[in-house]
Amino acid sequence: MRSIQLKTLFGGLAVILAMLACSFTSPALPTLATFPPVPTATDTASPVPATVAPAIPAATDTATALLATNTPAVQPLPVLASPSIHFLDMLDDQNGWALTDKGVIRTMDGGTSWYDATPANLNGAPVAPAFLNASTAWLAAMGADPNSGSIYHTIDGGATWNSVAVPFGGGSLKFVDPMDGWELIGLSAGMSHEAVSVYRTSDGGTTWSRVFTDDPGATGSSDSLPLVGDKNGIIAVDASHAWVTGAQPSDNFFYVYKTQDGGITWTHQDLAMPAGYNGAMTSPSLPIFFSANEAVLPVLLFANNNGTDFYVSHNGGQTWSATTPVPQGGNLAVASPTDFFIWDGSAPLYVSHDAGASWSTVTPNINIKDNMDSLQFVNATMGWALTADGNGHCMLYKTADGGAGWTALIP
Repeated sequence: MRSIQLKTLFGGLAVILAMLACSFTSPALPTLATFPPVPTATDTASPVPATVAPAIPAATDTATALLATNTPAVQPLPVLASPSIHFLDMLDDQNGWALTDKGVIRTMDGGTSWYDATPANLNGAPVAPAFLNASTAWLAAMGADPNSGSIYHTIDGGATWNSVAVPFGGGSLKFVDPMDGWELIGLSAGMSHEAVSVYRTSDGGTTWSRVFTDDPGATGSSDSLPLVGDKNGIIAVDASHAWVTGAQPSDNFFYVYKTQDGGITWTHQDLAMPAGYNGAMTSPSLPIFFSANEAVLPVLLFANNNGTDFYVSHNGGQTWSATTPVPQGGNLAVASPTDFFIWDGSAPLYVSHDAGASWSTVTPNINIKDNMDSLQFVNATMGWALTADGNGHCMLYKTADGGAGWTALIP
């Protein structure tokens, strides 16, 4: 199953950013003339019938027809120079996607070799990715202004891409199947307030409709997803149900909002504070769903004794229960409903294999605390750690034994 990176997408509290932020610049990625064969897609999910009410009347989001932007590849050609990765999404122990500052790359051997999958006319624009499987992906690219952008879509592992013009760019993008997608766009932010809009597609990204905005200056604005709070992003499980999380400077408050009507209206979910953390401020990550019922919601806790708790749900995110908190912040990964990891780059690495009921520690053979950027695990033993130093140099490490031994794949 897919693991996660805890990275704020739109901004956040200063104390949260101080723990999580890492700034660097990646060098240019070589452009390849050819591309590797693409595995057969295994995603057979049927489109979920939409239950969304009509879009807000003020929105006029008409997209142009999809246009081919790349030439089909003929033969595989590996990226010879080590790519400088700043976002990693491993789907399983072999297949994964990554972003550089110049484009999109992918691996089919667990990160040992990488292939260029960049759309021909992307031109280094900042993008928000949605990687559904080894073959199917979308990119929401920024345009010249906040009201313009492009959605790129591939169904052959990046060998060819289609593009469509949209009235937004960047943001937080999520597809739950080949047809149904969600986009959360940050409009403006300041003093722990952030206006956003939610867009939906039910045709694979060809056309989009704005279904919600909390921008006070926009027609049809609603505050069911409040203007207050810095949003982390959006996650959805079907065409009707989605969650937005974030942070605001309030004790004992969890910024967790859900929708059950396709994003039209949102309701707050109140979680119980874990033992020993009453009065703490919180920063919930986006929940991770492993089935219709099983989900995990990681939460950073900020108090005199900072920590992390992994809330679990067995009813599709309708309710959440705290587990045993870990007295450490850092990068976290959720590989399955039972396998959780948290690491700040030094010893120890905290591990739970019983859904957070108990924790053990692992002593890694490397210390990357000063440069730690993100952590991912796809099962109980296989994981990756991404670093970035002050000079913009990125490294990628891999473990096959649950976090004790790490090998540099990109030194």
